[in-house]
Amino acid sequence: MIKDNPREWSDLLLDSLWAYRTSKRDAIDCTPYELVYGYEAILPVEVNIRTIRVNGQRHMTAETYQEAISIMNLDVEAKHEQALSSLIKQKRLMVKTSNKRVKKKSFKVNDLVWKVRLPVGHKDHFYGKWTSQWEGPFRVVRTCSGNSYGLQHTDGRVIRININGKFIKAYHPTIWEKYAQNIQKSFPEFWENMRKY
Repeated sequence: MIKDNPREWSDLLLDSLWAYRTSKRDAIDCTPYELVYGYEAILPVEVNIRTIRVNGQRHMTAETYQEAISIMNLDVEAKHEQALSSLIKQKRLMVKTSNKRVKKKSFKVNDLVWKVRLPVGHKDHFYGKWTSQWEGPFRVVRTCSGNSYGLQHTDGRVIRININGKFIKAYHPTIWEKYAQNIQKSFPEFWENMRKY
């Protein structure tokens, strides 16, 4: 429509909106117009109306037009219920598909965890894009309702606010920490000398 006359888009806007509002949607199984006004959009051209001849001229009475519209829109409530049930069904399907991707996390007291650096997405000026998004380890001190946890640093300092479970993950030592633990166990004297520096 607009390809042929791109400068006349404003003239075609009302027609496009009418087409959009009166076309059926899969999600609600009816038209947006029908949900707003409670009945289907009916043009007088679409209604077969009986006409009356008065003095040789044809006349359409308002009663016949109203009757025709009321007959076509008898099941408005049924359409609203059908649209609502269709929306509920679609929402349940969305919840089901999104819950498939959610991984349930639960931690116990004394578990070691990583915590997201807050605020999320904050970058250190020195490291730039190589800034780690996780910090830790932290120890879980208490579990609270709503999948939140109380944490403390490994040196015993308690974090005053509870952290939501989606912002923590299980702690697994890095390769360097594993090497450090092995050196500490195998060569305790060397380890102590290294710590001095």
